[in-house]
Amino acid sequence: MDALYARVSEAIAAIPNDTVVHLFGELPTTGGNDSGKAARATLVSKLKSSTPGSHTEMFGSGDRFVDIFFPNHNSAPYEGDVSLTGLDNNWWSDFSVASLCQAMYNLTTDLRKQLKRDDINNAVNRKNAELKARSMEFYAKVFSETYVKGTYSTIADKASARQHYESALTSDAWITAKRAIAAEGMWTDAAWDLYHHWVKLHLLGASNAEIDNIIQQLSRKELLIPPEVGVGNWTSYTAWMNPAAITSQDIEGDAAAGILKTVPITVITPGPYPVPPTMMKEENSFEFTADGQPGRGYRTSGGSGGGGGGGGGNIFTSCFSRDTKVLMADGTTLLPIRSVEVGQDVFTLQGPRRVAVLSTPRRKGRLLYSINGCSFSFTETHPFVTAAGHKGEEGGHGLAAVSPRTLVNLVPTLSRLGITKIEEGTALLSLKNQEPHPASVSLLDQHPATAENADDYIYDLILEPTDKGFPHYFVGDGTSLFLVASEVPRIEIAPHLATTVLKALHVAHDSLHGRPIQRNNGEPPSKVPHVFQLLSPALALVHVPPLRQAQEMVQQTQDATAPFSVADVLKVFVQEKTTPNQTSYRRELGEACEQIATHHGEEIDAMVDLGWRKIGKEEKDDSEHVMSVSILDIIFHDVPIHSPGERLAVVVEAKAKETSNNAWCEESDEKTGSTFVRHCRRVFYFQDVDVDDESLVEIHFHVHHLGEKRALPYTARALVPGALEHNYRMFEAVLREEDEHEVGLVRFDVRLLCLDAVQEEQKRSKTWSEDDKQAYALELGQRYGELLKMYLDNSG
Repeated sequence: MDALYARVSEAIAAIPNDTVVHLFGELPTTGGNDSGKAARATLVSKLKSSTPGSHTEMFGSGDRFVDIFFPNHNSAPYEGDVSLTGLDNNWWSDFSVASLCQAMYNLTTDLRKQLKRDDINNAVNRKNAELKARSMEFYAKVFSETYVKGTYSTIADKASARQHYESALTSDAWITAKRAIAAEGMWTDAAWDLYHHWVKLHLLGASNAEIDNIIQQLSRKELLIPPEVGVGNWTSYTAWMNPAAITSQDIEGDAAAGILKTVPITVITPGPYPVPPTMMKEENSFEFTADGQPGRGYRTSGGSGGGGGGGGGNIFTSCFSRDTKVLMADGTTLLPIRSVEVGQDVFTLQGPRRVAVLSTPRRKGRLLYSINGCSFSFTETHPFVTAAGHKGEEGGHGLAAVSPRTLVNLVPTLSRLGITKIEEGTALLSLKNQEPHPASVSLLDQHPATAENADDYIYDLILEPTDKGFPHYFVGDGTSLFLVASEVPRIEIAPHLATTVLKALHVAHDSLHGRPIQRNNGEPPSKVPHVFQLLSPALALVHVPPLRQAQEMVQQTQDATAPFSVADVLKVFVQEKTTPNQTSYRRELGEACEQIATHHGEEIDAMVDLGWRKIGKEEKDDSEHVMSVSILDIIFHDVPIHSPGERLAVVVEAKAKETSNNAWCEESDEKTGSTFVRHCRRVFYFQDVDVDDESLVEIHFHVHHLGEKRALPYTARALVPGALEHNYRMFEAVLREEDEHEVGLVRFDVRLLCLDAVQEEQKRSKTWSEDDKQAYALELGQRYGELLKMYLDNSG
């Protein structure tokens, strides 16, 4: 083998120019290519520099987004040479917007639910493909200024040097030696080697066509040319770029603080009492994707949750086309959904039930779907009841939708029931002879919007609730009927959540009556705040008089008018007296319930379970503070492929400033989960993690099989700012398989506590009981209702 390499050296030595001999032999290694590192870093720098737009303020314009997300950014040394790609500033701005939105999807909790994940990922992939095809000249420039600078800069006569270089490269001696080395399996970096010869020829003045001609000469002499560096392909070879694609991961570390930052929102009210200061999580991210801002195209809408808005602009509402038939109370009459009126009775499996709400949003160009050739169509998030869900089969999906992930994002509590994808083979529940029967999906058709129907009304119904929740109803086309659910949060499946929410509504119902609640539908949040997003349960704990000890609450006489029994919780929505053609449903309370449950439902449920914890701002002092991480839930979008039904654990690792802690978190023994939602509800104190207001804590989660202590291919990653509003914040991290396929979420919260507070709450945790939880749920509901009432009574 040494003899073969000697022959290569001899072929190169025949070049009659020592400088060209040296240039010919200069080849960076794949792992230590400083030119590639510099070129890639410059492209990432250009991406950051190209961030467009400025923050909206109540009056005028605010900071530039590039300063918000990349406050310490300075242009890279070769950024001016990026123009060699031929990609203009508008192209780079578009790439920057898509990458930032991808980072926002990965890092945010609230905004993620409104982002178009697939559109974002497709845009980032498309931009990388375009960049790959245009980067050769830019890389060659950086290569000439770095790795070969000493040699290349001394070549005065590049035309002569090129002739010598080309002669050596196409010489029989060099080709024969390389063929022999390849035959021995020793030329493993042939593509890398040849590409850099092409780049050096380019630097010496050869055109792409001339280099293609040289490649053809080498091929004719039977030198094996890897296809990726062959004729017409070599200019798109980017093995020097490692990692191979520029994505959100290149900017998340710098942009995370701006993406996640909590910003004070000034709410101007005409009332006699000041509204407590409100803080909006992820405000910069919501602003970047608001109406008129760069990222708006990657966000669906500002409103989230609920189909209760009649005629509103909520793009999330699950609905049916106007010609969809609804089975009425007599079990035979089919009425077009557009003709159904509030107060009419429809058929349910529990008997006739009145329509409480008719939701009629606009289609807004959305894609609709139909099944089995039926003539009615529906949106991707409308929940159908499955055959398994009707039977209550353990481990089975309760609901089905074309896009389960989107539905779970919009109505979080539905994840506990399990939502499968509507596709060929999905077993839905149909009706034959007024009896339920399974019906398998054999065909799923898409119906794109046209110019004529893009802005049509679409429809959904919400029926008056029973003591078991909101009843389902049947829709179809006259030949087939399917049982469908309304898109409303299922608070009745989480008793403590139901108690808190309905207690809050009981306290605030007079203030809610007849009053439309302001909702943001994509406007800049500084101009149109979203009330229920801002009014969090943590805010209630901080700005309403101190929470009494839950243990004391248990002994107190409770308000007989408040809904304390799970069997009675939904009666808060029902008025006592109605006329025959009028609904008894209190719509304003229903909408408020949907909004609270959508924005804060899972958070409230966890706060009650772990009500012994301290949540609220502590006075700043010089004492040591500890970061506490509470692992709340593991949520799967579908039945997990690996170890379905097995109990799970999570290895948690938190890192900041070269300090770290880890913990082993097991699935809860006390709180029953499901195949789709695994409750942990365990609290850990990471004393070794160094955190301050400027810190960015990186937290990794790795799911394990509990019994076998075996790692499963499910991981998640989150970045958490050291500055937390009220020393507390809940997060969701995207759970992915090894191939980066998204499979679910890890829900957790983070707090900062002094050591005394840690000891106090650990002591309280040892005696925390179900009675304590019930009392805490009531008191939290009381205080949240008072906060809501305070805001509404002073908002005009």
